[in-house]
Amino acid sequence: MWRIIHVCAIAMLIGSAIYSYSIKYETIWYAEQVVKLKNMIQREHDDISVLRAEWAHLTRPERIQTLIDRHMETQVLSLTQIVRATDLPDKAVKVDAIGRKLEALGFAEPTNTPGDSRGHSATPAPDAAR
Repeated sequence: MWRIIHVCAIAMLIGSAIYSYSIKYETIWYAEQVVKLKNMIQREHDDISVLRAEWAHLTRPERIQTLIDRHMETQVLSLTQIVRATDLPDKAVKVDAIGRKLEALGFAEPTNTPGDSRGHSATPAPDAAR
């Protein structure tokens, strides 16, 4: 009887040791994954910082002005070129092709709705029903 109890106790001791070591190594693996992810996040932050610095370098006004002067034939801005918004000509109202087709078919006019007092309704008036 005592031998069976001793064997069961030893088996439980070995089982609990295996379980605790598996938890330990699993925890170590997850800790390594956390460190890897933190390093990846830091690298991404560094990449974003580099891209922002490059963007700031590329969008400098003096650099853009030299590119414009080199590649485009532009005139120097003079005071006579600046006008008020009211002096600009009005844009013509553009109607798309579908809008023109709808106007040609007669769908541009307002339609009569059932609650509209100006239009004719399909239901007879209450006095006409008597």
